[in-house]
Amino acid sequence: MTAQTPWPKGVIGRYLTVGRANVDITHDNPALDAEPSLSTAQCTGCGRHMDHYWSTHAGRYDNGRTGAERAAREWAQTHAGHCRALPKPTA
Repeated sequence: MTAQTPWPKGVIGRYLTVGRANVDITHDNPALDAEPSLSTAQCTGCGRHMDHYWSTHAGRYDNGRTGAERAAREWAQTHAGHCRALPKPTA
């Protein structure tokens, strides 16, 4: 068993891929509103990501914060179960 490292700032969920990379879930605020308006799942191995908007902005889908976070977690878990990309080296 290895020691667990702290999650990066802003990460609210993390899934380990088959290739031992991480899929991190964050909330972001691309429109600089008072509240975050985006849940994102990002793979540190292959770089794929999925954005889930939860706030009402022109032309964007609004499924509520809870729904967007749930969708990000579902995508992250599914992706982690299939992705075999290795984590990018730090050096």
